[in-house]
Amino acid sequence: MIVYFIGTGGSEGIPAHLCTCQTCEEARKLGFAQRKPSTLAIITKNKKAVLIDVGTDIRDLLHVPLEAILLTHWHHDHIYGLYKLRWIAKKTILYAPKGDADWLMVNDPKNIDVKFIKAGDVLEIDSLRITALKLNHQVETLGYLIEEDNKSVAVLYDTKGLPEETLELLEKKNLRLAIVDATYSPGIDDPYHNNVDEGAQIGLKLAERTLLSHISHKNLPFLMLDEYVRKKYGGKVLVAYDGMLFYV
Repeated sequence: MIVYFIGTGGSEGIPAHLCTCQTCEEARKLGFAQRKPSTLAIITKNKKAVLIDVGTDIRDLLHVPLEAILLTHWHHDHIYGLYKLRWIAKKTILYAPKGDADWLMVNDPKNIDVKFIKAGDVLEIDSLRITALKLNHQVETLGYLIEEDNKSVAVLYDTKGLPEETLELLEKKNLRLAIVDATYSPGIDDPYHNNVDEGAQIGLKLAERTLLSHISHKNLPFLMLDEYVRKKYGGKVLVAYDGMLFYV
């Protein structure tokens, strides 16, 4: 499978509108440092696409039929692109937690077929086996364990640490890749999101490789963040960026 990072930012994306912080100013100068809100695509071995979160308009970035859409949760930075995507010409299933569901998407979904799932549910989509995982966030939030041909990836944002049952399940899976929330810069303690080091430590426990994502403009500037992670964690932990591909 291929993991395609369409958006790797937090709610505001980077640069945030009118913000003059170092992170946003760098992103205005260096296009590769810009980030759209979280949007991830999994391309199966059969060249089918499964979308995880739709924080941005994907229509020019992933112009293919979708086997399914998975939501981690209903915060607007993870569903913004759905407001346009619901006009899709082909009926498409959206799997999501029930808590705090968006009224418009539930009551006027157009061509999106909303199906509620909960932690522990298992989906078979094309060649993928996908298990919903409980995460620690301020609303009901799901992570996803994605398995194909004995290779596995875990998507773990938005979260602060991991619930014990999720940690225990993933420790048994010998993950190829963990994609982990790293919203904030080192040393920041937030109740709903990891900082860089908290995210890295989760990944190091669970996976061969870790990619840090859901990066806020309150994090370090792109080049500084990349240097920090490479020096501290070597090649086992890297910072994801928009447009990045990872072959599992």
